[in-house]
Amino acid sequence: MTKTWDVVVIGGGMLGLSTSYHLAKMGAKTLLLQAGPIGSGTSAANAGRAQVSEGHLDPLNIRIIREGLARFETLEEELGTTFEWRRNGYLCLIKTEQLWRQWEERSKVLTEGGIPTQVIDLKQLQELEPHLNPAGLLGAAYTLEGLLNPFRFCWAYATAARRYGTEFLPYTPATSFKLDGKRIRAVCSNSHIFQAERFAVMCGAWTPVVTRMAGVETPIRHTHAEAFILEPTRQVIRNTIGLADFYEIIHGKPKAVAIGIGPQSHDTLLVTESVIQTGELHTRNSAWGVSNIAFELLKIYPALGGVRVIRAWGAPTSFTPDEEPLIGWIPEPENLFVASSMVETITAVPLISEWMGKMILEYEPPVSLQRFSPSRFASKMLPMENESR
Repeated sequence: MTKTWDVVVIGGGMLGLSTSYHLAKMGAKTLLLQAGPIGSGTSAANAGRAQVSEGHLDPLNIRIIREGLARFETLEEELGTTFEWRRNGYLCLIKTEQLWRQWEERSKVLTEGGIPTQVIDLKQLQELEPHLNPAGLLGAAYTLEGLLNPFRFCWAYATAARRYGTEFLPYTPATSFKLDGKRIRAVCSNSHIFQAERFAVMCGAWTPVVTRMAGVETPIRHTHAEAFILEPTRQVIRNTIGLADFYEIIHGKPKAVAIGIGPQSHDTLLVTESVIQTGELHTRNSAWGVSNIAFELLKIYPALGGVRVIRAWGAPTSFTPDEEPLIGWIPEPENLFVASSMVETITAVPLISEWMGKMILEYEPPVSLQRFSPSRFASKMLPMENESR
């Protein structure tokens, strides 16, 4: 006898795990397939930041940030597992008058939208971060965001989803789809066939690899980012640190480094990131990436000289051509749902995964996500002839 599910979710990162939780909670018979360990891939490689100030400033995105962040206050209790949630200050370092003016405008919009943000001068910045090298800086934009342990965050959703009946198959990569007309009948993995009414692909930068098996080219691109963790050290950095010109630094460059620093639990520091343009999907790190991150880090925080790197990694970071998320049903096959390339993934997860669960089960979410629909790229998506593959 062949077992059939209501939904098969392909991808066991933050989006796949959280959406599986909501699907199962709403009564859907849910199976999650993951090519490697649960919670691996890019979800295991991020800084654990619940970002609030660096994304798009439209009303929908601000609502997602504000309401997503608010849900974290009770999320550990809801899921029944701690993931080391805490609030932490974020300082976005400003180097030029133009960036100062831009962040004054951003701060006004964010504050009016319920995300208090202010631009502070160099004196205030040095009071907050006395070990910071102020050379070349005018000040910073300051806001309060969140931090968590990404491994524990994934595990919290996985544990809660399992309680509601989600079945997990790690180390089970999707290898092909079986199509019948305009619908997918099943997804295959090696010698196994999994039948379902609906299929959801949430594989980050690997999403195009999976959708091609259904004859669809999803317009998702990626860069390869690298980061490392420093050994426990005395409190040199109090806030999470980033750069106001992050995107200007990396845009269009084959290789670039844009520093970000985040205090972690146990007095370690996570330092990001070197960015490399490559078509290859992998999770390796390079000598170039680690050494150049370290070089740029010491310009900002000379006090970290001599502190050792204890772990380094790399991961692909996905994005779409218009830098908006991809969320919704593929035009064809008609029962294939895709979610990828969130701008502020962690902040959005508690809210957006519930809305996506409703969409997959064909309920109306509280807010329309039509602007994120894959249909906006319909002319760039290339469905092949419908046949069993």
